[in-house]
Amino acid sequence: MRLDERLIEERTTDGRIDFHDHISRVRKEASNWLKGIEKNGIDHSKRLEDYLDQLIPDEFKEKLKPAEVFILLYAVYLHDIGYRDEQGEIESRDHPLRSKKYILEDHRKYLFDRFPSMNKGEAPLAAQAVAEVCCGHAHESVCPLRDIPNDFGDQNLCQKGLNLRRLAALLRLADEMDQAYIRLGHLRNSISLPAISPGIVRMHWKGDQSVGEALVDLVQEINETLVPVNDLLTEWGFPEKTVVLKPLVKKLPPPPQEPIADYKEFIPEHYIPSKCHDKKGDNNGLLHDYVRKWLNDPKRKLLAVLGDYGIGKTSFCYKFACDMTGSAYVPVVVELKTVMAEGWCEVIQREVRSRAGNSTQSPVLILDGFDELSLTFDKETVLKEIENLSKTTQEYKKVILTSRTQFFRSEEDEKETLVQKKFHERGPRSMTYPRFERTYVSLFDDEQIRQYLDLCLGEKKAEKFWNETVEKVFDVKDLARRPILIELIVNDLEAVQNIEGKVTAGKVYRIVTERWQEREREEQRLPPSIMLQHKEEKIPKNIMLFMEELAYWMLTKEKDRLHFNTLKDAINKYFDDETKEMLRLSLDNLDYQIRNCSFLSRPAQDYYAFAHRSFIEYFVARKISREIPKNRAQEIKITDQTALFVSELIDPSVYERIEPPQGVKIPKNMTYVPPGQFIMGERNILITSLKKGFFIDKYPITNAQFCAFLNERGNQREGGIEWINLEGSYKDERCRIRKDGNRFVVEPGFENHPVLYINWYGAKAYAEWAGKRLPAEEEWEKAARGVDGRVYPWGNEFDTEKCNINELKIGHTTPVKKYQEGRSPHGCLDMAGNVEEWTDSWYDGKKDGKVLRGGSWNRHRSFARCVLRDWYLPGIRDYYTGFRCARTL
Repeated sequence: MRLDERLIEERTTDGRIDFHDHISRVRKEASNWLKGIEKNGIDHSKRLEDYLDQLIPDEFKEKLKPAEVFILLYAVYLHDIGYRDEQGEIESRDHPLRSKKYILEDHRKYLFDRFPSMNKGEAPLAAQAVAEVCCGHAHESVCPLRDIPNDFGDQNLCQKGLNLRRLAALLRLADEMDQAYIRLGHLRNSISLPAISPGIVRMHWKGDQSVGEALVDLVQEINETLVPVNDLLTEWGFPEKTVVLKPLVKKLPPPPQEPIADYKEFIPEHYIPSKCHDKKGDNNGLLHDYVRKWLNDPKRKLLAVLGDYGIGKTSFCYKFACDMTGSAYVPVVVELKTVMAEGWCEVIQREVRSRAGNSTQSPVLILDGFDELSLTFDKETVLKEIENLSKTTQEYKKVILTSRTQFFRSEEDEKETLVQKKFHERGPRSMTYPRFERTYVSLFDDEQIRQYLDLCLGEKKAEKFWNETVEKVFDVKDLARRPILIELIVNDLEAVQNIEGKVTAGKVYRIVTERWQEREREEQRLPPSIMLQHKEEKIPKNIMLFMEELAYWMLTKEKDRLHFNTLKDAINKYFDDETKEMLRLSLDNLDYQIRNCSFLSRPAQDYYAFAHRSFIEYFVARKISREIPKNRAQEIKITDQTALFVSELIDPSVYERIEPPQGVKIPKNMTYVPPGQFIMGERNILITSLKKGFFIDKYPITNAQFCAFLNERGNQREGGIEWINLEGSYKDERCRIRKDGNRFVVEPGFENHPVLYINWYGAKAYAEWAGKRLPAEEEWEKAARGVDGRVYPWGNEFDTEKCNINELKIGHTTPVKKYQEGRSPHGCLDMAGNVEEWTDSWYDGKKDGKVLRGGSWNRHRSFARCVLRDWYLPGIRDYYTGFRCARTL
């Protein structure tokens, strides 16, 4: 009996949809849904339906409800639609999850339009059932079968509950039968389709020994994948399935194995042991000693080693692995960026097999670079990945995980991800969710910096550099606390010593990359034929453009490396003729450049990758720092380090050319902020844009200004409270406006101080009285930091001479025109400190709090950062709440 025969004359409970006819439509349309997907396309789905006919004995076909058969066959033709990602590219990783997503988001496309929905805007239950089964064909580490419903209710399909768990197991079983055809396509002519009998599936093959050997490993993987499938289906009485080869493969003496890469190869030549600290900043000594102590404690299983970029986490992983030789454990280092392409289970199992083999010693998994699974923090994705990690590594006694600290948007996100901090609105995590201990890699201290310099330069030269540069130029010492930067500084020592002004990370990266560019020209490393064809000074420029495009693709596609052909295809698809020609010159000579480039490597044949992720961020910043002032940048998410690089790379002259539209006059004591792109945000950093330009006050509203308003309008009540609290006081500061008879007056000497104790209603009322309005928070942020993503209105480094915050111990507000050197790129003063300013924006979707920006005289410097969002209920009047106004053109 064919499976679809169970559908003949079977319909939905309301009689509207014929199951058999509908599946016929699905088969026909599936050719379009799967078009262009070569290995897992329509032919794959057709084979799966044939496998199911053979795999499921007739008695079990009879046990399945018609609605269950309907869902199963529907899933056969939809389970691989996710092989195309959102950009239309073929991507196997996470394709079952995408298949589920596509079905739920566009159920009409997949012929669910005639099935009823329970709620408006929600996918029909039939679509939800098919989506669950499609997702269930993923590996057990991604989608455990027992997490899938076994009593799914859809009264339109069937009066009784549907066992989606069983259907997913059957789909996964059939899918595994086709793995030889999918994975070993080059051997297809040597492999027959599986011969299926009740308990044994025979995979026939012919040819030389290499064909059989390739199949042996595959069959082993298939049988391992089928373990949870068999466990579940045998509970139904279903015969257990085992795949065997026919004929058996004769075992030959194993060939000499290629030597496994020695971890020593990955340890920097001048390695300095790192120190570590706890979350409070207390010193925990050498990281190596701390982790060794953790390793020797059988009660401790999971450890997260967190640290800033370029701080030596990867170097520690390989050094610690080397030092474990001869211990009771076998170290297995896995660079997690490889998981992006292959999946948790495959990567980890392969590395464990290659390192541990049949050893009786316990493997220690050292998983490096959790942050490199995704270049931006998306909570849903991150929580899913950490659960996948947990399921994949449950059998291992010891697991070390490294990550950038900044990858997590906040300490709360870090806790929620790594230690399962529970938030009542989300409910508890599953029992399999991991709980990592955390330790933090410390920046180099003076002693470590000197040790490194001694190793690199020798004691005499190191002493001279320390005394003349490191000690005298404090910013050099600050940069040298990161191993990645001290290495760059030492490699280009002379150039770094000659940097004008403050030495910053951006200037160091610029020196390193531009010095390489200069060396290419000076040493004529290009082939003679190229030198004759093109002006030699043009080639390095094109190489730098190539680096920018390569980095940009990696960031936006979340890839750790790109294939040479991918870049050539991209050039033809996305760039104009002039850019194509420039990039072709780079591509033609890339290999020649690679050998002498310290920041780009070719880790595999025809693939290109950066030596450190910070180079991706730097080259992306180079690109978008040119595009943002011209409003040509793609509006994408970027990292915090990319934003810092952009702030250093954007030409300051962009602010000198700002003029309002012709014929528009700038109002007194206001400044013009143009429309266009800028960098906004902290936890979710975006390139965004304002559609319209606007005017904004140069200064916060003063006591004198607000007093004039009160004398005309009075101190009215709104939201159940008066606009200003005339009795408000805190420490040495108080409201400087008081009532004197029928008039409001300002305490002498405080006329030009910003007004305090104002609620949002009072700020809004004043703005309307003055013919203005309160700024939206995105307007306030652009006025404060310009287009370049700087940290403070004046730049990236905090300066107590440029604002009034609590560290200065002034103890009260200051005149609004005092800190002229603290002005923003658009000419606004006091956007950091003095008073925190009301905006017109709600803090979140709850719409119960209004956003305040800018910090105040009695708050920490962190509140003075341009990106810091605070909020209050609109009626709150506090000792640091003030405002400034904006005006639409």
